[in-house]
Amino acid sequence: MEVTLSSIIEDATKIPLVPLASVAEYRQKTEEMTSLVDAELASRPDIMELLGYNALQVMYENHKHHALFMATVLGVGGYELLARTVPWVYRSYHSHGFSYDYFPIELEAWQKAISRCLDKELGREISAVYSWMIDAHDKMIKLAEMPGDDLPVSEQWFEIKEDFRNRLLEGDFQGCLAIANHYVIDQQTLQALYLQIIQPAMYEIGMLWEEAKISVAQEHLASAVVARIMATIGSTVSVSEKTKGKAIVTSAVNEFHEIGAWMISDVLYHDGWQVRYLGANTPGTDLLTMVDDFYPDLLAISVTMPFSITAVKNVIASIKENVLHKDLKVMVGGRVFNDNPELLEFVGAHGFAANTDEALRLTRNWQRP
Repeated sequence: MEVTLSSIIEDATKIPLVPLASVAEYRQKTEEMTSLVDAELASRPDIMELLGYNALQVMYENHKHHALFMATVLGVGGYELLARTVPWVYRSYHSHGFSYDYFPIELEAWQKAISRCLDKELGREISAVYSWMIDAHDKMIKLAEMPGDDLPVSEQWFEIKEDFRNRLLEGDFQGCLAIANHYVIDQQTLQALYLQIIQPAMYEIGMLWEEAKISVAQEHLASAVVARIMATIGSTVSVSEKTKGKAIVTSAVNEFHEIGAWMISDVLYHDGWQVRYLGANTPGTDLLTMVDDFYPDLLAISVTMPFSITAVKNVIASIKENVLHKDLKVMVGGRVFNDNPELLEFVGAHGFAANTDEALRLTRNWQRP
């Protein structure tokens, strides 16, 4: 039988839901279980071969993120999210040296930690989820080796996007800036630059990094060139005089992808919003303090990595508990929501935008007189 993502998703959705009491204990024992998994794998004589001679710290970070991610999956019954994410994890880590053999060994270590740290009855259903991942190992490898899909680009912009992406990979700031300057004359063409050129080009570069076809340095170089272009080109476009309210735009804690959030902040600013852009990796407590001090009408949070979902949910819940922010609208965006729209309800946001055009439409619908 042919292995497809849809067949894996269909299979995953048959996994029984885990009781809330089991999820609560899993979250409570996360640090203890993570330490056990760290210790067991670090003590293996073949661990460096399994890691592709990456530093142990890379493995430790993976275990920490795994626990956060699984707590979200178990809590929301997000088995479609699980089925979509595991092949991506396989592809990303294997492309950077990890052996495929590492993953079932890691998952079996988690099962041992669950049996040691959780009540037997509460841990049984969670262990079954790990058994499903272990049993699906060969299928996950096949999915990981399939090429990813590019973001759609309209025909009139395709060749321009290709040229722009290639120049990014070369670090050609002047060439990329010349393309941007040629096409951007107002807010509408600025949005086209972001939606049809920069966003799909950076998505493709991210895929090249995941597949180990470019280095971390090349990916960082492309991101730096884009940041310089956005900082330059934005000052050439006029800003709407109409004040539409105050907005905070940020990436979630532990999120270091900030270009998407920056594009949202830019189009909101040119559309007449007073914007505070906080950049990447904003801690939840600091974000809440900023919300209390600035009193915005809109909060936009960018989330790329699945393990950040619970942190975003907690921030939004804290905001909703404060009656002073009862009119505050929360918008989320990012790759994890593109693939898993059901997470919108889980985190408690008021809306989701996949790109700058959708963000503007959403905020204009929310606009108060």
